[in-house]
Amino acid sequence: MSSGAIGHTRDRGGRHAARVHRFDSDPEWLGPKGMTSFTRARDLRARRRMITQARRRGSMPPEIAADVARERRAGRIAWIEAGVLRAEEGTGGGVRLELDAAPGEVAGTHLVLATGFSPHRPGGALLDAEAVDRLGLPCAACGYPIVSRDLAWGEGLFVTGALAELELGPTARNIAGALAAATRVSSAA
Repeated sequence: MSSGAIGHTRDRGGRHAARVHRFDSDPEWLGPKGMTSFTRARDLRARRRMITQARRRGSMPPEIAADVARERRAGRIAWIEAGVLRAEEGTGGGVRLELDAAPGEVAGTHLVLATGFSPHRPGGALLDAEAVDRLGLPCAACGYPIVSRDLAWGEGLFVTGALAELELGPTARNIAGALAAATRVSSAA
């Protein structure tokens, strides 16, 4: 077996092969073409639908896809689309994975797993439902924060990234979203 493996992505439709897109959403979401209708939508369920429809989940840029294809042809990596049932330390410090599809098992010294993102609010125990309720932080029906224009979720508490997507739109999770968040938060200071 080669020293690398690439896994799969999941979306509401289940597993799918990796898709190739230059950006994780259309560039129109960086400016008024996409964002005007988004910011006019006051219904957060409508905003969530726009984000879900705009996002190109499970995708990679063409340059990465070309690199992966080259490495596959050269036999330096294996591309395996499967779920991981169990992982354990392999011989010589490597990793062994038990998979839910053929080949059933894979071992290697390096593994890259494309696991995707959970559709649920990130933050783990720090932002679990109990903590959010205790702090009186407002959330939309999808569980994500309801924030002000300057990304304040509460007094002195500002969010960026996925936690700001109901205000920033589909680009909230990428570099463009980080820049937009920095601008808004710094203007509030």
